[in-house]
Amino acid sequence: MRAISAKGGIGILLAGVLVVGAIGGWLVLRSDSGNEEPIVIGVTDRAESLDPGASYSAGSWDLYSNLFQGLLTLSSGSDTPVPDAAESCEFTDNAYQVYRCTLREGLRFSSGREVSPEDVKHSIERIQAMAQRAANEAEDESIPEADRFAYSGPISLVQGVEAVRTDGQDVIFELAEPDVTFPYVLAGGAGSIVDREEYPLEAPREDGEAVGSGPYVLTDYAEVDEETGTPGFAELSPNPDYRGAVDGPRQPVTIRYYPGPAELKEAWEKREIDVNAGQMAAGDIVEVDRNDAGIRYEETTGFSVRMLVNGVSGTGPTSDKAVRQALAGLLDRDAISSQVRLDTVEPAYSLIPVGVAGHGTPYYDLYSESGPEAVRSSLRNEGYELPVPLTFGYAGQVHAEETAFIDQMLEADGIFDITVEEFQSFGDIFAALQAGDIDSYFVGWRPDFSDPDTYTAPLLLEDSVLSHGYANARIAQLVAETKGQPQRGSTTELFREIQAIAAEDAVVVPIWQDWQFTVAVREITGLTNLRDAGGIFRLWELDRL
Repeated sequence: MRAISAKGGIGILLAGVLVVGAIGGWLVLRSDSGNEEPIVIGVTDRAESLDPGASYSAGSWDLYSNLFQGLLTLSSGSDTPVPDAAESCEFTDNAYQVYRCTLREGLRFSSGREVSPEDVKHSIERIQAMAQRAANEAEDESIPEADRFAYSGPISLVQGVEAVRTDGQDVIFELAEPDVTFPYVLAGGAGSIVDREEYPLEAPREDGEAVGSGPYVLTDYAEVDEETGTPGFAELSPNPDYRGAVDGPRQPVTIRYYPGPAELKEAWEKREIDVNAGQMAAGDIVEVDRNDAGIRYEETTGFSVRMLVNGVSGTGPTSDKAVRQALAGLLDRDAISSQVRLDTVEPAYSLIPVGVAGHGTPYYDLYSESGPEAVRSSLRNEGYELPVPLTFGYAGQVHAEETAFIDQMLEADGIFDITVEEFQSFGDIFAALQAGDIDSYFVGWRPDFSDPDTYTAPLLLEDSVLSHGYANARIAQLVAETKGQPQRGSTTELFREIQAIAAEDAVVVPIWQDWQFTVAVREITGLTNLRDAGGIFRLWELDRL
């Protein structure tokens, strides 16, 4: 995931890549889709970039799965990658380090160019090139800090690709280490295939256009107008040239991006949208009348986890494990889940959520007996003068009440003095963390695919997308062991050991696991498979009766 709203750097994650032009819209590409009335979907996770090589945010990836094609995809109701732009894919060695795909012939981008193996190669290599450029410029003192290239794309997913070669219609990926999860990478946003003549190698495309070969084409786009609160939008039309695993969409779709849950609620109540698929306020979810004959309502176990992330690379208080453990011990997840989230979420004591192999309760086991007096004594023994000052960051209006509640919770016993700062995007949060302006931040993590690896490797390794600066050699060793094990059921104990270490170090601290709520007007069908544990937003599943 992608983070909600954020997702990598190679040790350095400086700032989010934002689409230029916050006010107004762009004409992107018109297609002959007739005069069918589009299905309008309201969301709160915004697309931070239209370039799949430039963003790891949940809102961005929701678009990528519809506009771009990968060699592989995940079918609804299945967690096994299947060919999409590829005819076939397989590991060709017993070490799981060489992965070969044969590209379908006759695929076309919305630009009119035929999709080639060289485009696939370019799509992966440009992610690596942009990340390397950001790393190089971060170390180049001749470049003013404000002018250095900022990158927040999905490098953590593809940095293990040592080389990409082409052979006729085949694409061969050579991996630095064994990785049985690599097919899942190709099935997600990081595997999006772009036109090499339209997307530069070392820079994101920022003209508001999108050229892909996915089920839809982008016909118009605008960002949220921050001054007026006018929603942003992405208008999508079925791609008549799409050929792949998906049963092609039947009608156009418009995604509307709302500034927050209040605006989303108002749009739903006025029926300005057909589907409410955004992050609703807890009170709004509770108020939905499940028995209303005029709506369709879907409630399913979610696989996203809300977390507190503590920066450790600087000299601030959270660089000390004692402070991080104090925070982990004082978080009352039951109170947050019931009093703020009104039981629309489940308390989380594991980075790996319920329903995924490797789930446990390490944060409960370690911190359930922790209380204010024990925490106060521990910090004073470490030489701290109380209260310890900390600055937290968050993004998204839907999380404002919860953040304020946690602020009061941590300050209640005079142990911490918390300053809270709201940011427009997670790119801004990462920049603030790198600059030392904040110590910790809150983020939601939506899985890239339905495997425990997506809750460990991207979150806990040294080059984590979360940009916390944490490294643990034993965790790195255990992650490598899991990636080399094709029998995923046999990795359970390895993942539990990873989580036990993570709980002890308390850099990434889970708070709750979500439930997914979607509401639609009665004539809209297809909600059940709109989204699942694989994280793909299947707009093509929607239809109007």
